Amino acid sequence: MTVETKLTAGNTLLVEEQSVLQPEKKPKPQPEKKPKPQPEKKPKPQPEKKPKPQPEKKPKPQPEKKPKPQPEKKPNYTKLSYPPKLPRLAPKIKAPKKFKHPLTNSQNLIFMLGEDAKGFYLYGEGTIIEGAFDKFKRYVNHYNQQDIKLNRLMIHSPGGLVNEGLMIGGYIKQNNWATDSDKHMRCYSTCGLIFASGVKKYIQSGAEVGFHRPYEINQPDTPEFIEMVYEEYQPYWRYIEGSSALYDLFMKNYAREDMLILKADSIKKYMNVEIY
Repeated sequence: MTVETKLTAGNTLLVEEQSVLQPEKKPKPQPEKKPKPQPEKKPKPQPEKKPKPQPEKKPKPQPEKKPKPQPEKKPNYTKLSYPPKLPRLAPKIKAPKKFKHPLTNSQNLIFMLGEDAKGFYLYGEGTIIEGAFDKFKRYVNHYNQQDIKLNRLMIHSPGGLVNEGLMIGGYIKQNNWATDSDKHMRCYSTCGLIFASGVKKYIQSGAEVGFHRPYEINQPDTPEFIEMVYEEYQPYWRYIEGSSALYDLFMKNYAREDMLILKADSIKKYMNVEIY
């Protein structure tokens, strides 16, 4: 360092200090501090997490939905303009022998013209045989051609072929005929099914009308057969507007060896009948 003194105008001693150049001090090179190598931290191996096996979910079996059986829609037979289809079962049935119908052994059916206070009627007598319906119509047409308009049937019969009887009964209902039975008449079995078809019915005290279930001679009356017969004859019975109570009674309770006999004092319970 050098010191310079100078006098100033006021004789003041001015001392200036000058710096003396010092050699530049270079910093000692420091050894490069290298970071200590850190051991590589490896992640601890984690055990592989396997998903727990889930039990296979099987869909619960759904009960098969079966459509509810719809009741069969049966036609309204009472409004038909023509007789319904005939039953498949078409036996020949007669009153049991114990009822001693006077025409039990008859092998024929005759028709003739009758007349009383109510007017003309067609009278039939005998077993209802094959072709009975055609014969009935021939007589009706014969008298129509003579200007005798028939609309009433009186028949005395032990029974016979059911389907022939049902065709006669269907004609009677369709053409608004009446049925009649006087005090000497026994209208049994198939004949009873004809009598029931009358739009108007007349019966005289002493007459009898008999009903029982149709049957096959070589077919036992099993529950299944009885049910089949019941169903087969219902269309006809509904068409003629027969009493359901009467139908149930003779179809379920009166078999081939028995018969429900209705007379003037009991028949009115099941049908509208004029007694004379």
